[in-house]
Parts: sequence; structure tokens; C-alpha cells
Amino acid sequence: MTSNNPPRLSGWRSSRRGIVASLLLLPLVMAPSNVALAQDTAKPASEAKPDAQSIENIDPTILATMQEQAKMQPAVQALYEEYVKAPNSGFAGVAFEGPGLTLYFKGSLTTSMASAVARSRAYGPIKVSPAAHSKSELEANAEKISDTIKSRGSSDIQAVSVEHNGSGLVIERIPATQSAQIATRRAAKGKAPVVPAASIIRDAGLSVPVQVTTGEEPIELMASRIDDFSAWNGGGRWESWRNGAQRATCTTGWGVKNGAGTKFVLTAAHCATAPDIARQGKGSTLENMGSVHSENYGYDIILIGAQGSGLIFDGTATTSTTKPVRSWGYWAANELVCQSGATSGTICGLKQLNSTNITFGCCDSDGDQGYTVKGLIKTTKSAGGTAVQRGDSGGPVFTLDGTGVRAKGITSAGSGSTMYFQDWADIAREYGAYPVTQ
Repeated sequence: MTSNNPPRLSGWRSSRRGIVASLLLLPLVMAPSNVALAQDTAKPASEAKPDAQSIENIDPTILATMQEQAKMQPAVQALYEEYVKAPNSGFAGVAFEGPGLTLYFKGSLTTSMASAVARSRAYGPIKVSPAAHSKSELEANAEKISDTIKSRGSSDIQAVSVEHNGSGLVIERIPATQSAQIATRRAAKGKAPVVPAASIIRDAGLSVPVQVTTGEEPIELMASRIDDFSAWNGGGRWESWRNGAQRATCTTGWGVKNGAGTKFVLTAAHCATAPDIARQGKGSTLENMGSVHSENYGYDIILIGAQGSGLIFDGTATTSTTKPVRSWGYWAANELVCQSGATSGTICGLKQLNSTNITFGCCDSDGDQGYTVKGLIKTTKSAGGTAVQRGDSGGPVFTLDGTGVRAKGITSAGSGSTMYFQDWADIAREYGAYPVTQ
């Protein structure tokens, strides 16, 4: 989705491109290709003073909470790794609650999970609470809803969330005004009326409790900082192009590396599709990054065939400040995260709530409608205000890790004070890719 253009970068950064290009030109001509590649991957972190929107300058209360939660991250990793090994176990979810973590689990802990809990208590308090349903049970029922929507052709359901405590599903309907607009458009095209949520629930044959709510705003894809160079940082502005025409504007996510050691740039799939070309920057600063390498629309993730760095931009939409990527981690309910978007800049204090399947009414870079993206993590801005804007799609979502950041996923969608992102569990499973770190 094309967005309003963010401001231009300050002049010094554009000048830096010219200086760096001049410095690299001779070595690139004279040296073997592997030397040039080494220069890309050795891209240093910014030494510029953090700007007003960088993570050092966020609300002190939010910063203190994120720093405390970072201490428990090894425990989150250990518990989630056991779930990944046995996805059909009684695991329901992990949440930051009180002074530590709560593991929600249906039935008795498996031997390996009990061992993981014991190891995790070295990092802080771990409480085990019973869950009525496992994560796998709830996801199977959420899948039934998505399949029913697809078979019926339409629905006023825009999101299906899996509760982290295993209590059931939460269905969110499209706001009444937008639902009526969709119904009018469908009628004008001779299509069947929108199927109400109640009918979808009845026909899906669900075996878990369901709560139905109505959204305050429609959930939108966030397709819309400006003058980077290879290896490409996360949080930069990029455009998808095909046949000489711009198609969408989004944000670079993370430099990633697969099992073979090949590096890519990870970002959101609704921003581009093959044979699109990714171009970084804006206007006269646009520079080709590479083409779409692989895409997975079911999870809204895509790999661009370009060298990604181990840095992300941190600050305003025009910042040149960067942070090094130190690690990656799984999601946990109630943990606070930040997102770094090409339109919004860095926004922190986003509380993770649950895993959600979203059915979009309109539209990705190809104009596709009514498709479902699975496993997005719903967050809300804890202090209110805007969580995400158009143009932020594909950008880094992260927590703190010492002097750098811990990769959590990439921005996909949202509206108002709500932001949805794809978490690293799905990225790792689908692509076998992990962040380039420093």
C-alpha cells in the first residue's frame, strides 16, 4: 500500500553516501569479490549521539520494565524451545506476570518441559499455571475459522486471537461502518452478502470457547530512513518496483542468514512479490537492493536477495543512528517491545498480548483481498497513542539486549494504538533464517 512520503534525511547523510561510494570504488574494482563482501558485512554501528526518539530516550518507566524483562529472556527461550520440539504437547503460552514468568500448560508437564522450568528458575521466578486448552488445540480451531471464511467467500471477522493462557479464542469483527462499506461494494459487484461472525462460528464446528468482540478500527496493512547502502540496515525505507512503476513503500526488517550462510533482507510479503525489485531510499537517493528471492504470504514474510547487515536504525524517521543486533528471541505475553518504522521512527512500550490470525479485506501490493495471515502477535501501546503507521510494514520489532537489540520479528499490520508483528518462531520454522548479529 503506497503511503505518504516521510521527510528527507539531513544533508550530511546523503553526503556520506557519496564519500563511502568514492572510498569503495577503487577496492571494488581492484579487489576480489569476497573482499567487497567483507566490507559490506563489517558495516560499523553509528557513533552519532542518539536522537530524541532512540531507545535511550524512551519513557524511563518503559525502559526500566524492558531492561528487567530482558533478564528473563533466557528463560523465555528455554521454555519456548521445548514447545518447538514438541508442538503438540500441553504448552499454551508464556507470559510476564508479577516478578517473573508464568508458563501455562495443559495437563502434567512433560519431563523435558519440567527440566526446562527448573533450569529457567536460575534467571528468576517461574510459575506454572493450568491451561484449559493447549496452543496446538486453539490454533487448530482458529484454522477451522479461516477455512470456513474461505469457503463462504466473505466474513465480518478481521482477527482470530489465540489466548496465551489457553482459555480459548477471541474473534474480532470489523467495525460496523467499514463492514457496511464492504457490503455495499460487494453488492455493487453482484457478490453475496458478508457472512456474519455468528454464522462462521456455527459452521466451523469449534471445540473451544469463543469470545466475540468488535474492533474500534479496521486492521490495515502498513505498506507506505531514506539513504542507506549495502549491507542494508533494518528500519530503512524501501520501495517495490515492477516494469518501471513503484508498487508499494515499506520498511526493511532484519539482515538474516540461512543454514547455508547466505544473507538476505527479511521484510513483509504484502509489500512485494516476484518479479518485483526492491529499491532503498527515496527519489534521487533510490538504489537497487535486489529482487524478491522467496515469499510466504501465509505468514507475511519475504526474503529479498540482498546483503543484510547486523544493524537497525533507531530514532526518528530521518535518523542516522543505528543499534547493533545482538540476539533473537521468542514472544511472551505482557513483554514490552519496540518497532522501528520508516514512517514512525522508533516506538516503544508496545505490550505483547496474544497470537492472532488476521483476515484482510483489502489490499496487498497485488490488490489481493480476503486472505489470512497466521500467527501475528498483537500488541498495544501501553501509554496510548499511535503504535504504527503506513510505511512501517516489514520493519524490525525488538527488545533490549545490553548495548544493542534482540530481534523479535517484523511489523505486519495495525491501526491506532495496536500493532501486529510476525514473530521469530514462524520465521525460523518457515525459512530456517536467523538475524545477522554483531
